[in-house]
Amino acid sequence: MNHPVLTPAFCAANGIIILRTEGRGSLANSIYFGMLDTDNAVLKVRISKTFHDSKCNFQKLEADIFNLELSRLFSEEKICEDLSKPEKKEDREAVRDSIIKDSAIDHISDDAPAVNLLNSIFLEAISMHASDIHIESGANETSIRYRIDGILTGIKTISQERALAVSARLKILANLNVLESRRPQDGHVDVRTNSYSLDVRISVVPTIYGESIVLRLLNRSDSLLSLDSLGFSAQHMDKLRGILRISSGLILVTGPTGSGKTTTLAALLKELNVNSSKIISIEDPVEYRIPGLTQIQVQEELGLSFDSSLRRIFRQDPDVIMIGEIRDTETAELAIRAALTGHLVFATIHTNNAIEAPYRLQNMGIPAYMVAAVLKMVIAQRLVRKACPNTGFKGRTVIAEIMGMDAELSALISNGQSSVQLLSYLRGVQFKTLFDDAGEKIASGITAESEILRELGSRE
Repeated sequence: MNHPVLTPAFCAANGIIILRTEGRGSLANSIYFGMLDTDNAVLKVRISKTFHDSKCNFQKLEADIFNLELSRLFSEEKICEDLSKPEKKEDREAVRDSIIKDSAIDHISDDAPAVNLLNSIFLEAISMHASDIHIESGANETSIRYRIDGILTGIKTISQERALAVSARLKILANLNVLESRRPQDGHVDVRTNSYSLDVRISVVPTIYGESIVLRLLNRSDSLLSLDSLGFSAQHMDKLRGILRISSGLILVTGPTGSGKTTTLAALLKELNVNSSKIISIEDPVEYRIPGLTQIQVQEELGLSFDSSLRRIFRQDPDVIMIGEIRDTETAELAIRAALTGHLVFATIHTNNAIEAPYRLQNMGIPAYMVAAVLKMVIAQRLVRKACPNTGFKGRTVIAEIMGMDAELSALISNGQSSVQLLSYLRGVQFKTLFDDAGEKIASGITAESEILRELGSRE
């Protein structure tokens, strides 16, 4: 007689999984279970009674490891027919109760292999701290890659048939057209695990071999990062803390896509006093849920663009406004207007460094004197991988340059001086460039020169 099995749904609902067995024959002498909560005595007793012919050993698993093990269980080819039918009535009820809704990714839909595969992909990506999942059709098979610490990493390949099933499943969850494969589609879905709540942004684009699907994972469950944890130097932290003393004006965070601008803005907003201020953000997408803030999601198809939303929020009596991105002249003009009328405005803009930011606004049609009047600080940043003695790199940190405005610098901008003249002045007031900050982090062993070259190129 074979020993009992745990269904994936039971494992997900109860935070327990079989790690390994020891012994020969149909019954294992010892079974090792991983648990999210080893203090759950009731579950231990239940498991011990179920596996009464074996010695049960329990050990604690961190959420990332548990999700990785669970993803492997979900990805088994015959999981549905082998493990989805509990032997006892109470187990069947546990499985039924655990299936909260289809978008709970660590729960199984017992008759859908595509669901199992998609669940395993999500869980594996979460356990590896991936920010994006790429599902890319090729001539003969489909590749699955995860973006980890900013780098795309190949994980596995699946057949075209399985890829079609996964695509259909994603479209159903996101309320997209399942039958449409010739036009691009965008959507999103909320998914949950025991430990995470995710907002998944879905982009589907047709290719010559099928479809390219990119899933952006926005983890709502993560506690919001504090400024202290982002990796800014002590000198830069002093400047950032100075923002708390600014009551009006424009503060810009600049850098390319994926440079951590939104995270820095979210951490800055968290530092403000939400109890005595009305803080409104306009974002696309809303990546962090911050208690006390009024957060607006841009929806172009409904007429809620950055500029149209910004026009409306003036009637909401805000003290602080955060604009996810200044993309055009209209948004730039409204941001300047808000800063001129006594609001504190935070925004992101795409430039290579801090010094370029005032000129970018001028290129959008904002007069130099007006830029000089409202601009209080520019934070330019990049994310680089942190050195790890065992794996090479693990995690990321920020390298930055912060241009705080003073009367002399404002005068230079207002008078139309060049970026070379601005840099010359800043050098005289101990301005630290991106390369300067990077050099300090290399010297302290936080990152490596190869990472800086990859992200910034050479200084020349």
